[in-house]
Amino acid sequence: MRKLLAPALAAVVGLGLWWVLHDEAAAPPGQAPVAAGAASAALPPTLPVPAEADAASALADGAVTPAALAAVPPAQALRALQQCYAANACRVSSREGMDEHFEVVVGVLQQLERLAAQGSTAEQVAAVRELLAFPDGHVQAAALALAAKLPPSAETVSAAVAALGKSYDAVLLNKAYPVLQQWQQLGLSSGYDDMFAGLVHTGGWQAAQSVAENVGPFLNAGNVSRFEQVARQLPPGARQQALLRTLRDYRLQQSGG
Repeated sequence: MRKLLAPALAAVVGLGLWWVLHDEAAAPPGQAPVAAGAASAALPPTLPVPAEADAASALADGAVTPAALAAVPPAQALRALQQCYAANACRVSSREGMDEHFEVVVGVLQQLERLAAQGSTAEQVAAVRELLAFPDGHVQAAALALAAKLPPSAETVSAAVAALGKSYDAVLLNKAYPVLQQWQQLGLSSGYDDMFAGLVHTGGWQAAQSVAENVGPFLNAGNVSRFEQVARQLPPGARQQALLRTLRDYRLQQSGG
């Protein structure tokens, strides 16, 4: 029996020795052989996804969170906010009881500030023209303030006139007058007369009153008779009296009085 076991034992030992030598030969010099079960652990780690790409993907999926907005360029963040607001699908805060419109407005103002500091002129111009029509006076005022710092253009003036002509916000109009005067001095005042006449004639009470009191700097020889006609058509009251005073002051200035 011992004579039969000896050759078998030798064969087993020889086979084991062959496997050991084979693994050692396959391993790089100075590196211990890697067990088959640990092979996956030796693979290089997967490269991390850039935070910006990750955030952009989250925004595309509708997760408009403060973290995602902060991780992408401001122009992209503003587009995401406008799109989700239009679809009534923004979820920019997890705090219960917070008004969604307010949260979106805060987000838009923050991203517009980032854009003013980081964005290109072309990006700023495009954002301004879009945000002038955003349904919030704070956003529109911020867009106007940025527009005043950008190269003036007929397209930007047209966007502002269209937005202001639909406004009921006297505070926004008061902030807009200096910007409109700035453009007027550069010869960019197309649409002003229709906008002001429409607001003072059929606009909301506060907006109409504001225009009646502040249209003076925008009067000229070519449009004063039109506004005099508008004043005659207004019902008696504070708005008519304010516009008549503004027209009288303009006439006095023109006559040197």
